[in-house]
Amino acid sequence: MSRLLICVFPLLLPAAAMAQDEDQELWLTTAATIKLAEKSKFEGDVVARFGNDPGGLYEVELNAMLLQEVGDGFSVGGGYTRAISYSHGNVTRTEDRLRAQVGMAGSLGKLKLSGRARLEYRMRSDGDDEGFRLRPQVKATLPIGGPFSLVGHHESFILLNDTDWGQVAGYERMRNFAGVSWKLNKTVAVEAGYLNQYNFGRDIRRDVMDHALTFSLGMNF
Repeated sequence: MSRLLICVFPLLLPAAAMAQDEDQELWLTTAATIKLAEKSKFEGDVVARFGNDPGGLYEVELNAMLLQEVGDGFSVGGGYTRAISYSHGNVTRTEDRLRAQVGMAGSLGKLKLSGRARLEYRMRSDGDDEGFRLRPQVKATLPIGGPFSLVGHHESFILLNDTDWGQVAGYERMRNFAGVSWKLNKTVAVEAGYLNQYNFGRDIRRDVMDHALTFSLGMNF
């Protein structure tokens, strides 16, 4: 885990020096995984994000995905997202996403490693164009005794085309997370930690860094 942190924190330091705007946020997630067959499952979650700058709740995401294991730690899946954006209590836009992803999982001693590459097809209410976005993620989990584990992950957001609602092709954003997971029993687990999100303005708007405390409740059936 120490090697993971050594790799992640250098990514944060240049961002901290370059950031123009910052916000303090709270992200809450409720998720459920339901086993459908021996190698297939359904994953669904609801995410609520709150920030100081937008005056409280600024985004709600409703996510659903079907996943199928294909052997040797690999999986494939597809799903749908409905995202609703708010500013100071008012809805500003909605977004519909179709998602496809390839995932992988393995271990290195006690360290559990996983990753996925997710492709999103995006449609927004404030424009007519469709956007494509790639979201690769890598994650590491290290048991530290009993029901507790240390968790860290990195995710990149890569925009693949330009749209009339403001998407500009290129590397847009990164998220880095460090936290603790607590497995209460076979069904319920909670995860809490700190997430740093850095949005690159890329000469179009100012860079923004978000500092988010996150809390997730997960249920496995």
